[in-house]
Amino acid sequence: MRYALMLQFLFFSLLSAADKDYSLKPFAKINSPLVDEGSTLELSRQYKGVFWTLNDSGDSARIFGLNEKGEVIKPFWLKEYKGLKINEAYNRDWECLTLDGSGYMYIFDAGNNYNYRSDLAFYKLREPNPYLNDETGIIAKYSFHYSDQKQWPPAQDEMNFDSEACYADGGKLFSISKNRGKGPAKIYVFENLKSNEDNTAEIYDTFDFDGMVTDASVSEDGKYLAVLTYDYLWIFEKKDGNFFKGKFYKKKINLGQAEGIAFNGKNIVMSNEKGFLFEMPAAELIK
Repeated sequence: MRYALMLQFLFFSLLSAADKDYSLKPFAKINSPLVDEGSTLELSRQYKGVFWTLNDSGDSARIFGLNEKGEVIKPFWLKEYKGLKINEAYNRDWECLTLDGSGYMYIFDAGNNYNYRSDLAFYKLREPNPYLNDETGIIAKYSFHYSDQKQWPPAQDEMNFDSEACYADGGKLFSISKNRGKGPAKIYVFENLKSNEDNTAEIYDTFDFDGMVTDASVSEDGKYLAVLTYDYLWIFEKKDGNFFKGKFYKKKINLGQAEGIAFNGKNIVMSNEKGFLFEMPAAELIK
């Protein structure tokens, strides 16, 4: 009991310290040292109140289910839990995952800080049950390249081939460049996918997010796309099937190195690399 009270005191002390620096008050903190550099956030489509996250480069091929309190979900029968292992996958620089609403999960190995990688890929798997599984396997691996990349690495002002944001919409997959060079970020679309072959990511649209993009998520009703940068939260309203042709809304934020975003009903949940979780009503932006 005494130990539990000490942990509770430490947790709220951390929250109080964070309040001085962050523009939103954190409502929770991821409770496990296993998640030491959470790099994405996605709401489960099958398991109520479950969020998915993962660690980026340097970690093993694993993901983590979280509940709404930031607690890591694990099978009750396990004595030692090391995350949900993804067999036949390799984490060179995982930065995002997304769900397509049909029971499939996609994990993108597309971190590319120096824009020299020629082994970009993403994995397709069935969304696992975090309460019952501590490992699962992939259905397919899709290697890919960007249609407009001609040099590895490109010139300094053309270093726009790093991606930390992905989302699924209308039966297609998309990724957004982090934008380390000049010009607007690029939104790429993946179509006519073939496993065990090299696929081409084609430019679908462009947009100036006024900063480096770190994550993206589509609302459960498919009407809105939230895009996160280090300094801003953006929400795009779909028009004629394209999020970047409709209205958009922008909010200045300061959440530290914010890396994860997900819709949760009418709210938006965000996470930073220190493991703090933040929440705000989407209605604060959407007018």
